[in-house]
Amino acid sequence: MDLTKEFQQRKEFCDILFELAKSQKLLQDAYYRSNMYKRLESLYDAESKDKRFRHFYTDIFSVLTQIQQNSDLGDINILGQNLDMIRNGYKPQNKAVDGKRIIDVSDAIKKLYDHVNLDIARIAYSDGADRKISGESSIENLQSQINSMQRELQKAQEIKNDYEDTEKKIIDVENKLDNSQKEYITILGIFAAVVLAFTGGIAFSTSVLNNIAQASAYRTIAVALIIGLVLINVLFGLFYYVNSLVNKEKKIFPLVISNIVIIVLLIITFFAWNNGWIENRDKKIEHQRNIVDTYRRDYTE
Repeated sequence: MDLTKEFQQRKEFCDILFELAKSQKLLQDAYYRSNMYKRLESLYDAESKDKRFRHFYTDIFSVLTQIQQNSDLGDINILGQNLDMIRNGYKPQNKAVDGKRIIDVSDAIKKLYDHVNLDIARIAYSDGADRKISGESSIENLQSQINSMQRELQKAQEIKNDYEDTEKKIIDVENKLDNSQKEYITILGIFAAVVLAFTGGIAFSTSVLNNIAQASAYRTIAVALIIGLVLINVLFGLFYYVNSLVNKEKKIFPLVISNIVIIVLLIITFFAWNNGWIENRDKKIEHQRNIVDTYRRDYTE
């Protein structure tokens, strides 16, 4: 076994994964996409099946963990989406060096997609379990504090020999209990808000930004505004509920203002679409270009 060649192949394999994790726009370029197909064919193809490169699970896990720990390296979800595009778009058409056969690494690409997405799912599950354990641990600690304070309150209520001293202890314990309950509610509310915001952000990035080049400007703006309207109302409802439990003061004025602004923007978008603002602007620009070109030709002649 040529260890030097294997080391070079593993390094190229890791470089490809790091590169595909950086951006979803890379594969939109036909030249880059074709070059990526050729890199994968050069990596996996060989005349003999025994000599074909087989990627290592350890390399996949190492790359994914580095990306997960350092956002500057990219995003593991983008890597999974790009591999899905490669798997769906790859078609064997390049000939081998000898010119006698067509290079076909479809099976290797499918295995790579499956193995990478399996590790992505494991990492996501592990992160979710860690967050859940952390949240449950915080809740258990707060509950333990509440139970301890409740026992102190019961003991204080049983002491009746010294009225003033007993009353002071009861007030102190009640204040501590009230503050602990507020912290308990706040932690639950923040945890739910983070989960909801994360889910909404993922849905927004995958459904709108990925297809932004395939839809008109009016449709893209309208969909973004509608998604924003839904997320704002859901998040406000969550925090409004938390606020109603912690504080007596309730304000919905910010929600009304944000809804009015988004609805006005939706109306303006619909009006712009109905009147063809973008199309009219393009026509004016084209007309001005034609005038300038005509003037230049006349001046040259």
